Amino acid sequence: MKAVIMAGGQGSRLRPLTCNKPKPMVPVLNKPVMEYAIELLRKHGITEIAVTLQYLPDKIKEYFGDGLRYGVQLHYFEETIPLGTAGSVRNAAEFLDETFLVISGDGITDYDLTKAVAYHKEKKGIVTLVLAKVANPLEYGVVMCDDSGKIIRFLEKPSWGEVFSDTVNTGIYVIEPEIFNYFDKDIFFDFSKDLFPLLMEKGRELYGYIATGYWSDIGSLEQYRQTHFDLLDGLVNVPLKVRMVEDGLWIGENTEIHPGVKFTGRPVYIGDNCYIDQDVELGEYTIIGNNNTIRNKASIKRSILWDYNYIDQNVELRGAVVCHHNRVQSNTSVFEGAVIGDDCFLGNRVMIKPQVKLWPEKIVEDNSVVNTSLIWSDVYRRNLFAYNGISGIVNVEVTPDMAVKLALAYGASIPVNTRVVVGSDYHSASQVMKKAIKAGLLAAGITVHDIGICRTPVSRFAVKQLAAKGGLHIRMLPPVANHKILIEILDENGINIGKDVERKIENAFYQEDFRRAIPRQLGEIRYMTGLCDGYIDTMLQSVAVEQIRARRYKVLLAYDSKNTNCSLPEVLEKLGCRLTTVHFEDYSPESLSSLVLQNSMDLAIYLNSNADLAVFISDDGQVITDENLLCLWTYIVFKSGQSRMLGVPITAPSIIERIAEQYNGEIVRTRANPRAMMEVTKDSLFQPYFDGVYMGIKLIEFLAMQNKKLSEVLRAIPQPHLHKQLVQCPWGAKGTVMRRLIEEIKGEQVELIDGIKIYHKNGWALILPDHEEPVFRVLSEANNDKTAEEIAATYAHKIENYRSAI
Repeated sequence: MKAVIMAGGQGSRLRPLTCNKPKPMVPVLNKPVMEYAIELLRKHGITEIAVTLQYLPDKIKEYFGDGLRYGVQLHYFEETIPLGTAGSVRNAAEFLDETFLVISGDGITDYDLTKAVAYHKEKKGIVTLVLAKVANPLEYGVVMCDDSGKIIRFLEKPSWGEVFSDTVNTGIYVIEPEIFNYFDKDIFFDFSKDLFPLLMEKGRELYGYIATGYWSDIGSLEQYRQTHFDLLDGLVNVPLKVRMVEDGLWIGENTEIHPGVKFTGRPVYIGDNCYIDQDVELGEYTIIGNNNTIRNKASIKRSILWDYNYIDQNVELRGAVVCHHNRVQSNTSVFEGAVIGDDCFLGNRVMIKPQVKLWPEKIVEDNSVVNTSLIWSDVYRRNLFAYNGISGIVNVEVTPDMAVKLALAYGASIPVNTRVVVGSDYHSASQVMKKAIKAGLLAAGITVHDIGICRTPVSRFAVKQLAAKGGLHIRMLPPVANHKILIEILDENGINIGKDVERKIENAFYQEDFRRAIPRQLGEIRYMTGLCDGYIDTMLQSVAVEQIRARRYKVLLAYDSKNTNCSLPEVLEKLGCRLTTVHFEDYSPESLSSLVLQNSMDLAIYLNSNADLAVFISDDGQVITDENLLCLWTYIVFKSGQSRMLGVPITAPSIIERIAEQYNGEIVRTRANPRAMMEVTKDSLFQPYFDGVYMGIKLIEFLAMQNKKLSEVLRAIPQPHLHKQLVQCPWGAKGTVMRRLIEEIKGEQVELIDGIKIYHKNGWALILPDHEEPVFRVLSEANNDKTAEEIAATYAHKIENYRSAI
């Protein structure tokens, strides 16, 4: 049998480890990652091996040669242009004239490949995917199989809401060569995104073999470190290069260790030709490569050193990775998660703060403190992006230098000389961050349209009006006393960027992979005045102004009176409304109810500080928010004929479909996030559900055109019966809980748009993993409140049981 080792990866997420070498050549316990793949194939009798190459191919060829010293024959196939995973294998089609196995050259596994091949032959499918069960499936392709092992669904790199299993694609495949009949040579073609969906569409059977054993794709620096620790802990059945001299201690050939060395923990791994001086302290999970010198009183714990490093006296390494040919002078400290690239010089009494990365050939002068590489180092975060942007405490989690880096990362994701809108609220912290963001964009060669102080809906409007490539809006989050700030990034349609773009920006941010424009390409700032006026004028052109004026509505408005750019007071006055205003922080929506009744108001509008969200209070004092507001808006849109289509989240009540059906409207169920809802109406200049000003005037217009009070309209809309519940669940258990739930509800009517939505005779339940907290959100709807609560409680109990069993 033949095999293919895919070895073309750049390993961009491992930089600076991969600055000077491809990812398959990154060392793990003194040998390249790809060497483990070769050894595994040889162990299972596979010696004819194709190797696909792209990034720094000569590094791999020079090291492995023809493969004979490893007991195999290597055949190299080099890509001149990126071809994708399937395309790169297609490039070796002339060699692959029989059933073959595909394995990654940049991961480590001890799976029984013989069993995987036997399973493939038994099932007689065209492709068998080797699968693994993992605690956190977000960075992998999630796969669902039926009871026979046939694959029925898969999704590449899902969000928590899309996770339907903890079974993931390892990138190891057993394949029949007839796959090459399904796509041409020399085109970009991916296994997971292109070939597998195509084969399933053509009715070909793909099977999943769930392997047991160890597998690590080494997809991050954290995984790189953990893989070393797992190997030393004996979790992986692979041969190590250095012999174990006693329990938990490996020492290579020609290595000299002074009798005064203190082993304060195990395991410890030391390669060949090293010198370890007296009074050196080596703690647990210390890994030292070949030809290293460690001088007296140095202290190393949970750190990885490659080859040819000189570590001077009193140096402290804590959880660091030190690549090749580095010199670290005395009394220097390198802390948790830091990475020192090849050929760096760290002077005396230097401090490298946690998570900082130094690219190759950097010089750090004496007494320097390096803390700028990763600004998030002191706060553990799973992602740079949260629910709708980047948020954090001002000058602690979100600082001006972090804002510059963010702008550089964003600027690198779009072409030079494109236009980007930047707006912010009036708070001084927002203004500071805005200036930093503008500086970063200019340095990346981006032209900045500064639209001044405004609200997010105005920034959305400006992006479309100015035909910009995107936008950023900076604002403080309520309550301002918490000092939290939010930076939203918008696409060319003025809606929040998608997950793929977020990931691209996040990778560039953490890897500091920025584009810095040459002087003649530096961006410029254009101050755009009048956007708020344009927003108001355009909005007024979309409503029946004279009909509203004729009504002389009495409106109570609670808003951020410090924000002179709110727009709604001005709009309401132009519409002839008799307006009473109060400051929003002095009232709650509920407290406005009594004011409406006391003053015989037609309605009240409560706006948040950004005026993107609104709560309405009817003439009879009803507070309309959340699901009731969504039902009201659906009714307004379809009854008035504003649109024939509306996007609503998967969490919305089923009543909405009944309303749409009554008026021949179409409901598009989306994931429960702002972008998904806005995508449905992305061509519109306004996004009503995320623009309280626009929604407010469209509501008033509807009342005028229908000649009805708001209370009368509400009586025409059925009231939903929903229940919401939170269930605690550790991050590492979420995928397993979702898989267990999917397995239990086989045969039932289910939707997997976002989370798992299960339909019942009396309603539905939605189990939604939270994106930012270790919890599940359980939502339910029924024909009465009691039944809705019972349905939610049933699934909350299931989650608790699954969690407890892990």
